[in-house]
Amino acid sequence: MSAHTKPVSIEGKMFKRRGAWFGLFRFGMPGSEPAFYLGTLHGMAALAPGRNRLIDISATYGGEKIPFTVEARPAELTLRTERGDVRFTFADTTKIMAEGDPGMGLRFEKTMVQHETVHKRKNGAWEAFFRLTCSVVFKGLGGSSFDFNGGAEPWEPEKLTSGGICGVTRPGPDGRFTLVMEESTYGGAVRDVYPSYDEAKASMQADWDGFIEAMPAFAEPYERTREECEYTLWSFLMAPCGLSRHTMIQMFAGVTASQWQMCQNAVALCEHADLAVDLLLSPIDRIGSLGQLPDMYDDMQCESLMVKPPMHGWAVLEIMKRRDLLKECPRARIEKLYDGIGRWADWFMTYRDEDGDGLPSLIHSDETGLDDCSLWARHLTITTPDAAAYLVLLFEAAGELAALLGKPEAEASAWRGKSENILARLIETLWDGERFAGLVPETRELIYSDSIIHYMPAILGDRLPGEILGKLVADLSDPETFFSPWGIASEKMTSALFSPSAWGRGCVLPPAMMYIVTGLWDTKHRAFAKTAAENYCKTLGETGFPFFIDPKTGNGMYYGCSWANCAYTVLGRLVSGA
Repeated sequence: MSAHTKPVSIEGKMFKRRGAWFGLFRFGMPGSEPAFYLGTLHGMAALAPGRNRLIDISATYGGEKIPFTVEARPAELTLRTERGDVRFTFADTTKIMAEGDPGMGLRFEKTMVQHETVHKRKNGAWEAFFRLTCSVVFKGLGGSSFDFNGGAEPWEPEKLTSGGICGVTRPGPDGRFTLVMEESTYGGAVRDVYPSYDEAKASMQADWDGFIEAMPAFAEPYERTREECEYTLWSFLMAPCGLSRHTMIQMFAGVTASQWQMCQNAVALCEHADLAVDLLLSPIDRIGSLGQLPDMYDDMQCESLMVKPPMHGWAVLEIMKRRDLLKECPRARIEKLYDGIGRWADWFMTYRDEDGDGLPSLIHSDETGLDDCSLWARHLTITTPDAAAYLVLLFEAAGELAALLGKPEAEASAWRGKSENILARLIETLWDGERFAGLVPETRELIYSDSIIHYMPAILGDRLPGEILGKLVADLSDPETFFSPWGIASEKMTSALFSPSAWGRGCVLPPAMMYIVTGLWDTKHRAFAKTAAENYCKTLGETGFPFFIDPKTGNGMYYGCSWANCAYTVLGRLVSGA
C-alpha cells in the first residue's frame, strides 16, 4: 500500500481524522481573513456562545504572531510562514499533535464565558473546560512546555470564569516544540506516555490509506479530484459518542447530517460495507416507539418533530447491488436494519395515511427535503408522489432483507406486496396521464407546481410502466426547463418562482441528482442519466464541490458540504463503471 498524500482543501471545512469530534477549522466571511481555530462537533455547541469555535490559534516566531498560510494533506496540516512551519496531525480520534520548526510556536486565545476555565494539571499540563461541549488537555512534550497566562491560573470570581486567556508553547533546548491536545466530553486525563509526532502522523496516514485504497478509482476527469472528495467524507465521519451508538457524518463542518443524508452517504461509502450499515443504523438507533425515525440527532440532541424522506430502501437496494451484506456485516446488525426499516415503512402507512387512500401525506415542505418546494405554495398537508415512490423502495428493501435473512417466504412476500400496492396507488391516484400530481387529502384536489418533486418517481426506474417513465424523462431532458449543462434543476428554469439560491426552487441539488440518475441507470434511459451525471460531476470537480449550482450559469454556492462530495462519489462510480 502506497501513501496517499495529495493536497486537500480545508477552506470552509476542517482538518480532522475519521471518527474524531474535534478538529482544526478554517472559516471566514468573504473579503476577510479566515479564522483558524480549534473547534468541536458536539451537539451542545449549538447552545454555546461561540457555537463550535473553541479557541483561536495563531502561529508565532520568537513569541510574536506572524502571518501564515494553510496547506493540508490528509494526514498533516501545515501553517507555512516566512520563518518556518508548524505542523498538525492526529494520533487518534481524541489527540491532536503539533510540532514546530526552530523558533516557531503557537498562541491560543479566547475570552472565556461564564463557567469556562483553564487550570493547571500534573506534569506541566493545562486543561480548558469549554462550556457545554468538551474538555481539552494541553501538554508540551519532548522537552518543550505549554502554559496559559504565563503560568498563573486566571480567575474572575464575580464572572465565574477565567476571562481572557492566552496559551503559548515554549520551546525545548533545541528551539522546537511539540504539543498534544486531548479532547474529552468528561474531565480530561494527563497521560504518563504520549506518542511522538511521527508516530501520530504514521497512524493517521495509515488510517487514510486503508480507507481510500478500498474505494474504486474513477475514469478521468473524475479521478483527478476523487481523493479530495473522499477525504471530505472520511474526515466528516464521527465515531460513536454519547447518545450516538453508531457512526455519524457531518453535513457541513459543525452540522450533523440528517437521517436521509446518512442513507446517501452509506451508498457513497458502500465499499466499506460495515461502515455503510453503521450509517444506516445510526438513525434507526433513535427510532420512536411508533416507528418514526428522527429528522436528525447527534451525541447530545435529537430533533424528531418532522421527518425527512424515507431513503433507507433506496440505500439498501443500491448497496445490495454491490455488496453481500451478510458476508461483510454481523447478522445481528442486518437484523436490526431489517426491523428498523420495516417499522419505519409501516409508520408512514399507519400515521401519515389518515384518509386511508393507501398513500402517505407530508405535513411541511421540509419533509420533502426540498425545503422551500413550490408545491407548498398554498397548502400545508399534501400527498406527494416522491414520498410514495420512496416507500415503494422501502417496502421492497424490507422484502429483500427478509429473503437475505432467511425469513419465511410469506414474510418476504408480504413486504413485496406492500411495495406493489403503493406503486399501484401512486399511479392510479397521482398520475394524470402526463405527470405526477400532488393531492390535497381533504378536498381530493390534484395540485401542480414547477418543482422537480413531480418527477422524483423516476427513482423507481423500470418499476414504472415504460410510457410513464418515458414521459418523465422527456420533461427532465428538456433544456428549456430542467436539463442544463451543469445538472438537473430543482425547479423549472422558466418558473416565476425560480431562484437558484433557494434550497429547492431551482438550484441543482445533490439528492435529486443521485435519485434520478440511479433510478434511470438500469433502464433504456441510461444515456440521458449518464449525460446528466457527467455534467454534474464535471461541474462539481471543476468548481470545488458546491452544495448549490445555478442551472443557468453553472455558478456554485455554499461550499464545505459533504453532500456534494457524497453525490460525486455515488455518480462518479456509475459513470466510471466502477
